[in-house]
Amino acid sequence: MLDISLKSGEKIYIQIYYKLKEMIENGELKGKIFSIRELAKKFGVSHSSVIKAYEKLEENGYIYLRGGSGAYVNYNIEKKFYPEDHMENEIFKYGYFSSEYRIDFSTASPSADFLPVEELKKSINYILDRDGGKALLYENPLGYMELRKSIKKQLKKEGIDAEIKNIQIVSGAQQGIDIISKVMITSGDIVVTEDPVYKGAIVSFKNNGAKVEKVQLKKDGIDLKELEKILKREKIRFLYTASTYQNPTGISMSESKRKELLKLAEKYDFYIIEDDCSSDIYFSDERIKSIKSFDKNNRVIYIKSYSKVFMPGFRLGFIIVPEKIATSVLGGKYSSDISNSGLNQRVFQYFLEEGIWEKHIERSRKEFKRKQLYMYNRLKKIENLKLNKPKGGMNLWVELPYEITGEAVYMKLLRRGVGILPGVVFSEKAYNYIRLSFAQCTEEEIDEGIKILETVIDELR
Repeated sequence: MLDISLKSGEKIYIQIYYKLKEMIENGELKGKIFSIRELAKKFGVSHSSVIKAYEKLEENGYIYLRGGSGAYVNYNIEKKFYPEDHMENEIFKYGYFSSEYRIDFSTASPSADFLPVEELKKSINYILDRDGGKALLYENPLGYMELRKSIKKQLKKEGIDAEIKNIQIVSGAQQGIDIISKVMITSGDIVVTEDPVYKGAIVSFKNNGAKVEKVQLKKDGIDLKELEKILKREKIRFLYTASTYQNPTGISMSESKRKELLKLAEKYDFYIIEDDCSSDIYFSDERIKSIKSFDKNNRVIYIKSYSKVFMPGFRLGFIIVPEKIATSVLGGKYSSDISNSGLNQRVFQYFLEEGIWEKHIERSRKEFKRKQLYMYNRLKKIENLKLNKPKGGMNLWVELPYEITGEAVYMKLLRRGVGILPGVVFSEKAYNYIRLSFAQCTEEEIDEGIKILETVIDELR
């Protein structure tokens, strides 16, 4: 008996989802279930609400949809973890901060034993001896002046000219995105992103009232033809791109597209937010030039995080902001947390000036290149997987056979102590993708984890 009264204030498709979920778990529904038309009529709702509920049931392993035939129960009674219980809290839905994994392919930052702890201890002692209590006071909200000078010198080597007054120190890329969103977005503004895309950016844009439009990624970066269709149709506030070794795909925008994108920004009057957290981890002879390095008209707001490859808990990065919004960004930073740790800033400035940072990065490049090749070669042995080998970064973006969902793989691996991220974290369209990071793992762990992944895929086939 199908009996449900829809509550106001709750999403209809979620109510339908939970009702059918309960019936499947209780054994009330077996085999082929209601057609979309039949269920829409019973509930008195639109077909689209039923379709969304069925898609969610399929994503979480309760049913499978057979084209032209209907929906069939596919419930595994041994299942104990339900991502849908956290449906409205997507940042934490897939264990972003979980430490329970035996093998962690989900975290795109180095393992603890790879971090330069001894150099850090010596540097902290040196700074405290040199600066005493000054290192422990509130720092200028813009950031420690000497650090900004060192960053300016570093940027010069990378082809970026930046004024010290326009370099704003932040506690990583996410804070930079949050500040820019708060300062620049007015409710109803349109923001364009790549698809798939880093979820934290989307959350920040939407929380500040933006309408987000997504444009598909091609092998050489964002689809500029699709972007221009949007630009001709409506005014956008800015475009967000991780142009180099993009998260999650590893795709890098071609140089010709970087230049063309700047022309579009000038023609249609919008800013480009360039999120750079991976460009230092390149495996070829030369690093890729940033969009900012080609920017002659202050169209690019450049955000760089050092935390990803330095020390995740150190929380340090910077924004280069155009003169027009510099004061507003400073105000946004001040209202966020006043300033970053003066000690951390001074220590990192010492790392930059003494060449410790560059040595650490060179070591990181060699380490991650070796791990990437090892994981890539291991994955290539699994039948019907598709993947590319980026020339940098810390992730591999893996396409599963079309009938297998990333969420199903995620849940089965979770029960075996292996952590990954399913593609739906980054795009609704990426239902049969997973992101694997090799940053945390040894070769032995990669061997064991990929072996378990292969078993899981065979089970799901």
